[in-house]
Order: sequence, then structure tokens, then C-alpha cells
Amino acid sequence: MPETVMTESGRHGDMVQGYVNDSPHGQAEREVLALRWVVAFCPVARFVLITEDSVFVNLPALGGYLLGLRRHPEDLYLGRVMHKDTPDRDPSSILTVYILLCPNRYLPDYCARTASVLSQDVVRKVYVASAGVRAALPADVFVGLCAWMAGVVPTHSARFSGEKHIHYNDCCYRYLFNTPWMGSEELGTVWADLGQEDGGCSLLETYYGLVACKALTYLDKLSFFNSKGQED
Repeated sequence: MPETVMTESGRHGDMVQGYVNDSPHGQAEREVLALRWVVAFCPVARFVLITEDSVFVNLPALGGYLLGLRRHPEDLYLGRVMHKDTPDRDPSSILTVYILLCPNRYLPDYCARTASVLSQDVVRKVYVASAGVRAALPADVFVGLCAWMAGVVPTHSARFSGEKHIHYNDCCYRYLFNTPWMGSEELGTVWADLGQEDGGCSLLETYYGLVACKALTYLDKLSFFNSKGQED
């Protein structure tokens, strides 16, 4: 176990450690362990966030949104919804999705793995359904398939960035719920900016911040592909 993880656990007591196989099967096993822990020890939690350690999550914005929902928070599976993703049917692949498990041409809609929110009842439904899904699947596909088997439909929000890293802009990041692939130094800078007491953006500033984010993110992607082409 890395020393930094042990230090974090000892200092804050905010980590739960489990052991899974370091294999494609391990991703699904990890999700099942996490859901089991939530069901056993957090039965009154209204929402559960599933994310990764390299993802920036704007907890104040996301929490405010969830607490402001008018409808009772049931059957909520919220995130960046992936549509019409094709399952791997190659019988020689370890990630094969068999016809009996998913008979349709496309996978059921699911929320991107970088961040998604489940209401407590959905956590329980997904956990129960997971007993019938014995396949090596990416974590997000696994949760989505279990949700589909339980009759839960994912809810899309464009405020989740999905797999795409968003170029930093203060007002943009105050509006977004998450963005992935953040280093520890970059995360520190973002939280320092968002934690300023005089922070906050007007509606117009937020709009221009989102436009700037989108344009700069596109340019970053274009620059990446250009550099790859020159290397090749």
C-alpha cells in the first residue's frame, strides 16, 4: 500500500480499502465492493458519487444542484450519458459482452466513468442486479448494465464533462460539475481559485467562460493531434 495512501487514511479517516484482482474483472468487482459498503454503512445517504482520483469534482455546485431538485430523489442515475456504444462481440476478447447479457445492437445508455451520481435506491437496485452480471466490463458499462437490468434510466447533464478534460477557466469551472485528468498541482490551483471569498461569476461571465472553455479545449485537442501527426 503506498505510503501517501496510508498517511491520508490515518490523518483524515476518510478511506475504505478493499482488495480486488488487477484484471479486467477487477473493475466490476471494485464497483460491487463499493456499492456493498454503501448499502451496509451509509443507508441514509441520499446520493452517492462515483468518480476517480484524477477527476476534479465541483462539490458545491453538484451538491447545490442535487439539494435543489424539486422531485423526490429516487431513480436518479445522473451523469454524462453515453448513447449507442457498441458492445465488444469478439469471442477472443476478455471484454466480450455476450448476446444473452446484452442482446441489442448497442449497449444500454450509461453514465461516463469519470463522475456519476446515484440516489440511494438506485445504489441498492444496481447492487442487487450485479449478482446477475458476471462479465469483465469497464466500471461505467458495468454499472449502466446493472441499472438497465433494474429498470433505471440514466439522466443526462451537460454539466458533466465525460471523458474530456476541459481547459481551465474560473467561471467555467464554477459552473461545471466535473472534469477529468487533473494533476495534483492543477487541482490545488483550481480549489484555491474557487475558494476565494470574493469569487463568483455573473450570468454573463459564466456564459463567456463556457464559450472560452469550449474554444480552448478544442484548440488543445487540435494541438495534440497536430503534435502526434508530426511525431508519426
